[in-house]
Amino acid sequence: MIRAAFIGINKHLDPLARELSGAVGDASTLCAVLSDSIDRFQPTLITDHDATYARVSAIFDDVLDGASEDDVVILFFAGHGTQDHRLVLTDTRSDDVPGTTIDMTEIAAKFRTSRARAVLLLLDCCFSGGAPARVLDVGYIPRAAGMPLAEVGGQGRILFAACNPNEEALEDPQTRHGLFTKAILDCILESDGPVSVVAMVDRVVQMVRANAARFGYEQTPVMFGHVEGELTLPKGMRGECYRALYPERGTVTVTGPIGELSAYGIPQNALNAWSDRFPAGLNSLQIAAVNSHGVLDGKSLLVVAPTSAGKTFVGEMAALKAIGEGKKAVFLLPYKALVNEKFEDFSALYGDLLNLRIARCSGDWQDQVGDVLRGKYDIAFFTYEKFLALSVSSPHILHQIGLVVIDEGQFITEPGRGMVVELILTNLLSARERGIAPQLATLSAVIGDTNNFERWLDCELLLTTERPVPLTEGVIDRSGVWKLQRPNGEVEVAQLFARCEIRQRRDKPSSQDVLVPLVRHLAGQGEKVIVFRNARGPSAGCAEYLAAELGLPPAQAIADMLPGMDRSDMSERLRRALNGGVAFHNGDLNREERMIVERGFRDPNGGIQVLVATSTVAAGVNTPASTVIVAETEFRGVEPQPYTVAQYKNMAGRAGRLGYETEGKAIVLADTGMERENLFRRYVQGSPERIQSSFDERSPGTWVVRLLAQVKDIPSNAVVDLVANTYGGFVASLRDPAWRGSMSTRLLNLMTRMQHDGLIDERDGRLRLTPLGRACGESPLSLESSMQAVELLRQLPPDSIGLETVLVLLEALPERDEDYTPQTRRGEPQRQQQVSQRFGQHVARALWHRAESDVKYYGRCKRALIVSDWIEGVTITDIETGYTTNPFSPIRHGDIRGFADGTRFLLDSVLRIAAIVLGRADDPDEVSTLLKRLDLGIPGAAFSLTELPIVLARGEILELWRNGYGSREQVEHATEAELVSLLNARGNMLYAALHEELAITGS
Repeated sequence: MIRAAFIGINKHLDPLARELSGAVGDASTLCAVLSDSIDRFQPTLITDHDATYARVSAIFDDVLDGASEDDVVILFFAGHGTQDHRLVLTDTRSDDVPGTTIDMTEIAAKFRTSRARAVLLLLDCCFSGGAPARVLDVGYIPRAAGMPLAEVGGQGRILFAACNPNEEALEDPQTRHGLFTKAILDCILESDGPVSVVAMVDRVVQMVRANAARFGYEQTPVMFGHVEGELTLPKGMRGECYRALYPERGTVTVTGPIGELSAYGIPQNALNAWSDRFPAGLNSLQIAAVNSHGVLDGKSLLVVAPTSAGKTFVGEMAALKAIGEGKKAVFLLPYKALVNEKFEDFSALYGDLLNLRIARCSGDWQDQVGDVLRGKYDIAFFTYEKFLALSVSSPHILHQIGLVVIDEGQFITEPGRGMVVELILTNLLSARERGIAPQLATLSAVIGDTNNFERWLDCELLLTTERPVPLTEGVIDRSGVWKLQRPNGEVEVAQLFARCEIRQRRDKPSSQDVLVPLVRHLAGQGEKVIVFRNARGPSAGCAEYLAAELGLPPAQAIADMLPGMDRSDMSERLRRALNGGVAFHNGDLNREERMIVERGFRDPNGGIQVLVATSTVAAGVNTPASTVIVAETEFRGVEPQPYTVAQYKNMAGRAGRLGYETEGKAIVLADTGMERENLFRRYVQGSPERIQSSFDERSPGTWVVRLLAQVKDIPSNAVVDLVANTYGGFVASLRDPAWRGSMSTRLLNLMTRMQHDGLIDERDGRLRLTPLGRACGESPLSLESSMQAVELLRQLPPDSIGLETVLVLLEALPERDEDYTPQTRRGEPQRQQQVSQRFGQHVARALWHRAESDVKYYGRCKRALIVSDWIEGVTITDIETGYTTNPFSPIRHGDIRGFADGTRFLLDSVLRIAAIVLGRADDPDEVSTLLKRLDLGIPGAAFSLTELPIVLARGEILELWRNGYGSREQVEHATEAELVSLLNARGNMLYAALHEELAITGS
């Protein structure tokens, strides 16, 4: 008789234990195959939360103690091990590893006392190794552990372990099995008859070693013990048990009803929720994605479609399918605001409905980086930059991901953001060579020629220009004449409103003259209108004059929701606009204000009929309108940049509310009839620009150092291959067969310079980044900026450089100089003296480093002072008034927030470079505190107020702190009346939450 138990553990209760993706599948599959292959086989299968210390210990006792002299015992364990040779259970605690794990010496003792004729223990875990391995690493340092694995083996006892004690037991991210278990399964399933365990060892060792080498690791299974006679496993069969575990799904054709997706294993409660959201079922784009392009069969796909075409739901369907298969799904988005919006939407739907774990990593204090690194999530949302940084510095996270959805994929063409998107995709494509191949769903707004983008991605292409709500586009001039193009292509000319309604309202003609009568006409027809302006100031001013002239009912309910403390000048202007039923949305509002405006505009009864916004609303924020008005067609700046056709089409695409209108309208403003004709040809009838790489062949340094950071090392002559693997290299090679030769020469000079700068080493014909080079390559800094940081740090005495000094020196980097700093035309020299007084003359002098002009230098000083005030808790109003020198160069909340965010974005990387240059690292807790202060704008003395049971806004924290409640303990001793007097209704909420928490803890 064969007695058997199979244990597989992916998930652990302890928050510090990293999740696995293949252990449960290993145990379940091997159990199923042997059950189908052995008559009257009745094994025990225990997985995940059932596999507790008590339960597993009892199973080991039962199986071994209950065995007779004629029995053979098979025990299988897949999961984490510890460095002192223990098996980790689902309820193992990191604060008591010895007391909540099963010691291998205990297992050896049980084996010796068992009466079983033979015992086979298959162990797919490891006792050393790091991130991608099956080992628990929570900082627990064991005492000298000896070598208990050999003690498990003996006469009639065989231990077959996945690897040597000093090696890693790996998982295959494609098959979702451990390399060791997969090799065993292949051996018994591919055999012609019974499989000798001893004879199988050599074959398993060969297969595991070869597959581990693909990932750049060494893994050699080992066997201890022996048996007299032959111990065999039967020829493997895929029968009823196996099919129950992996039901066969033939090609499923969907026709539209959401319920048809059940054939893909998507949970019924998700289908019910989707049916409520989309009562009409799947649209033509989504049906094509499933039927013609296999998005639910694991095929990668590039979807190019207009706004509101339903492409986001294609990624959503694929995510639920991947999760159903035990994989994880990640969504990559261009903006922090979009990450937060999607996180909240998915938490409300999938977190509450399906108990899925939703995480976000956008670069602020609420990030769940620890959960992501340990695999404790099902769906995660990242900004592009955060995902690139994590996937390069901690590449093991790619092992667990089954689906990557890149939203707004057209950003690959953006000069600033394109490099990040392209490096992400290059890394994912390169990972395929190591057997790491998550499904890729790239979602893009309408673009022109795809320029072989889908060929480079090696994926399907689904392209459509159809919109669920047709769009009429046109251009209107100052006479009220509207030249328009209908969805069917027909061109018409119409007088949209009476010419006499247009009158000059200022000293000179302006867009206001047309906007007021145009918006009045549209709003009078009950339409929801978005007016796009090209800068923050004009968007607020436009909202104010529309509110004053349109006579719309006040949006009082929205105004009442706005935060009442630490108001900026823009906060006051927003309230004035809402009093006339109009709102604006720009970077000068804080996050909470923007969210309230978005919700109020989406709500048919929210009271906001007209929204004036900057172009960021066009990039995925859910604010559908009836009509979109594009007031300008160029971005402001020293050298104004005209909108691309794609940027215009994105803005126009916000028009047409699904379920409300049968047609949307997009209207561009022009001054004259001639300009109307030109804009009509360029934007309305124009095709979006072809997709292209932002790779700059003349300046490849930043690209190369970041590409080198994605690999351990590389042959000296293969650097050009890294560059050729990018989209830019792929397109260049297609365009010019001689491109590789010329690029190789340029790269040879670059490598010489990088070696001289201490960024790379060459040994035995292979290049690898030095620690300094890797710090530069894993940072968002350009190569030139990284080296400038090194120069800056070497200028100052090491003992004079603390966290505050690094914070100030950041302002001297090129990335910060690119951040526009409002000041008078000749700069503000007084800022130099203020920096000297606050930070010291040596810091003020260091800020001169490579400054292009006095004005640039004064801008650096001004930014440093503003960021310092922000983290010290100076009110927004005081910062705005204190640094606004004249009305033509005001400092607004968006500038303050932008300076703090820009500093925070670079600080981690510069601190890492500083640790290498200075030979010392800052205290991690102090760094974490400073990063959080940059996020929230609070002084260190108020930091404990971030740990209260409800999240307080900056103004609320500062109000408590200034009134003597600087610690959690002081707040806990406040009366309800005291908290209400300071925080109004929020005071009630805080008091109730505190006392509920205290009652639970018994404090």
